Amino acid sequence: MNFEITAIRYQMPGKDFEEKTKNAKDFVAQLPIPSMVYLKREPDNVYSSNAIAVYYQNYNKIGYISENYTKEIQRVFPPELSSTTIVKAKVIGKIGNITLTADVDTPKECLLAPEPYKRRIAPSPFDISMPFMEEENKIELVTNLLLPRDFNDKDAEELINLSEYYYSQIPLTLCDVDCKNTSRILNKLKDFTNNHPAISSSTKKKLEDLCHKIQNLVANIHREEDRNKIYENHLARMKEFFSNEKDGFFKRYDDNYLKAPLGLAKTDILKSELNRLTDWLDKVPRGIFHSHNLQKKDIVPQMRYLHLSRREMYDIMGTELVVLRLKEQLYQNESMSNQESNTDQQNVVPDEVIIPHDCREAIIKVMKPTFTLPNGVVMNSRNQIIKAASVIDLTTNVQVAMMMAVAMEVKAIRPGTKCIDFIRALIGIGVLKYSDEKAIKNMADGMNRKLHGSQKKDKKVPSLPPKHLQWTGTDRNIGDAIYKAMTTEDV
Repeated sequence: MNFEITAIRYQMPGKDFEEKTKNAKDFVAQLPIPSMVYLKREPDNVYSSNAIAVYYQNYNKIGYISENYTKEIQRVFPPELSSTTIVKAKVIGKIGNITLTADVDTPKECLLAPEPYKRRIAPSPFDISMPFMEEENKIELVTNLLLPRDFNDKDAEELINLSEYYYSQIPLTLCDVDCKNTSRILNKLKDFTNNHPAISSSTKKKLEDLCHKIQNLVANIHREEDRNKIYENHLARMKEFFSNEKDGFFKRYDDNYLKAPLGLAKTDILKSELNRLTDWLDKVPRGIFHSHNLQKKDIVPQMRYLHLSRREMYDIMGTELVVLRLKEQLYQNESMSNQESNTDQQNVVPDEVIIPHDCREAIIKVMKPTFTLPNGVVMNSRNQIIKAASVIDLTTNVQVAMMMAVAMEVKAIRPGTKCIDFIRALIGIGVLKYSDEKAIKNMADGMNRKLHGSQKKDKKVPSLPPKHLQWTGTDRNIGDAIYKAMTTEDV
């Protein structure tokens, strides 16, 4: 059955459309004909539940089956709708510069059929798709290439290469099926080593070393500190993926449930959603979330004990991430409300408050009189900084540093301004209270670590990117609020 492989340019590296197109042309031009590829369904694809991805060497996605062929190619897969079943296909030709033609064999070429599975937790609290990260699609792909196949002596190097790639990827997940498959792959390598005495001594040494590494990896999965670290890293990667993916899950959640961007959603809607999602988490078996504490140290072993599927893991972890977003936004809303109630007191410096002379001088040294928005509107720097201060926690040097970064971004303060001078200027206009020079220095030190990064033993903390749109996670949410306040005209 013949079909076309398209959308190749969108899988290629490149900083813009033209560079991606050039790289796609180069890839197609050097691709040997014929070449083996692997087909994998993506039922959770944002654009089409019939989408079928195409993978090539190094298990990288190179494109998708053209939508004109997906319904027919679906018949090649087993009848059960599983995204884990992999089918081999062969590239047989090229059309133009960036389209390939391919041929797929009969269903007997299906590799590892999915195991029957009964869902163990309640249906997802979302009726929008939550796609898997590409790294986990690769784990499924390599697993399907490893486990069902009976490797011969001449295939030993391929077995080693596949297993090495699997070993490099598997620390990224704690999914129950991946943990089981890791043990199965380890046993497969041991059996191959024992049952193929004709392999060379160097190959046998590679296999033994690989077995030792995977054995240690299996042990790490059962070590509390390591598995909790894997889980937290997994959550962090999911958060970035849901935030940065085009038309990503977070944006679709906001559009479908909040009916507005997160920062503009009404507090009562946020609280209603928070209650709905925490109620769903409370119903997860074994009482994992009954305390509403998403960082409990026993969460990973309890989830492992439930033997959850990858889809169920995503349902739980995705819900965790949405709950954390809602909590962060509610905290910001409450902080903003508290700041607004005290705006008059912040904007007026009482006579009895003593402000050092150097703090009053810092206003002129630090702040420009005005700055201009992209639409040509001229803003008063002092007024806008006071407004921005009302949306942050002024007791947190990290958030004061972020306000300074946005002030530099919009050019409301002078280039090269030092953190300690910015603090003195804030004191001078009455935004911060003066206590003593030690307090100013301590805050400046904390701001410098946030703005310019720091080094703690072997851990390096990166500097804050210069543009607030480059920030991620909570920083991005706070940055958006500061930027909005800094650039909104007075009514």
